[in-house]
Amino acid sequence: MPRRKILFIVNPRSGVWDKSNWIAIATKMLAQEFDLEFKYTTHRGHACELAQKAVAAHTDIIAAVGGDGTVNEVASAVVNTETALAILPMGSGNGLARDLGIHTLLPFNALEAIRAGHTITMDYGTANGVPFFCTCGVGFDAHISWLFSRGKQRGFWNYLMLCIREYFRYKPKEITLEIDGNRCLRRRAFIVNCANTQQLGNNAYIAPHADYRDGLLNVTIVRPFGFWGAVRLGTMLFLKQIDKIKYTETFTCRSLRMTIPARTPFHYDGEPIRMPADIHIEARPAGLKVIVP
Repeated sequence: MPRRKILFIVNPRSGVWDKSNWIAIATKMLAQEFDLEFKYTTHRGHACELAQKAVAAHTDIIAAVGGDGTVNEVASAVVNTETALAILPMGSGNGLARDLGIHTLLPFNALEAIRAGHTITMDYGTANGVPFFCTCGVGFDAHISWLFSRGKQRGFWNYLMLCIREYFRYKPKEITLEIDGNRCLRRRAFIVNCANTQQLGNNAYIAPHADYRDGLLNVTIVRPFGFWGAVRLGTMLFLKQIDKIKYTETFTCRSLRMTIPARTPFHYDGEPIRMPADIHIEARPAGLKVIVP
């Protein structure tokens, strides 16, 4: 019986951790059972290109070694194929890995999961055809993603300091939402987030009731609030109770059409992008095979 093939796609720029130790441990733990290959990304989009070639070559497992942006690129290439995604979380937030129960500090949990081979099929979403696997949306989080991607500093604390600084500068946006084609809302919003999974990363739960296997999007709207509201919002994000705050509004849907001001930053899995004013977001049920502990 032929040995199964694993391609590790490594983003050397993601997060703050040295990835060489992970690769050495992966080789020691898996080389006897699998054919291993390691490739490094050099530019945005490269992980997707490498993964597409590996899928065409019938690679059994593609492991994303990096953060949610790297995971998104690899997962985008393997959706609706027989290739399975594995995650070695090495980014700043690691939202999908945390939701899937993959340990974000030690490699053994993720590598042991690969060796055990327990695979599930999960949902994903698309925004104007762009796949996302955790969350997407507009507002303050997209604004921060846009700025953070252009800075040289990485890591959670630099992200936090950027959030504090920009909170005093950011102006909420007027946004129109059409829900499942039959219900319309207009809101002046601080955040509009569409979630497939529960968190943004770093255990900040923007959609504490989201289920990545139910075929639905969980939408959270955060309306403008004052200084003490910001303190409460930050606290409730980490307590998984953001839906309990009076200036939040939550609902589920299968599709969402969002109309936003021109040149408003949008994010998918924390990756910033400029979208047209009209954005169509859809749930895509059971499209991704992923290895979990």
